[in-house]
Amino acid sequence: MSALGEFAAKMREVADRCETGLARDACEEAARDAVAILRIVTPKRTGALADSEIVNFVEGGGEHATANYGPHKIYDHFRNYGGTITKHSPGSLGTPEAGWFGHSVTQRGSHYMERGEAAAKPAVAAACAAVLERYLTL
Repeated sequence: MSALGEFAAKMREVADRCETGLARDACEEAARDAVAILRIVTPKRTGALADSEIVNFVEGGGEHATANYGPHKIYDHFRNYGGTITKHSPGSLGTPEAGWFGHSVTQRGSHYMERGEAAAKPAVAAACAAVLERYLTL
């Protein structure tokens, strides 16, 4: 086989590897980095909200993959978007550490999810580029 033929065969191998795994591998690595950045941006009192942030799943393959990640605390939506929480049973809202709020509390959202996504864009791009570089090795 000629040098050009060998080169073409190697390029076909690279293309085949990219078609089967590049999107998923890039998505997995990017999602891990996105969660790491999100945990930095997440508001913290105890750290429980940030500790609950995980990659839920990565699906797909071939030329397209998708990752889903985020927090898993009952108050995550309230913390991000804000709103009013009203207690319908006896007692007050709050904790001894944070203080007691009475029977309802209204909070503006911190929009930390959106800030985390924006902050993670460079890390996500770098993760995808690093995976691509590994795939393009002859």
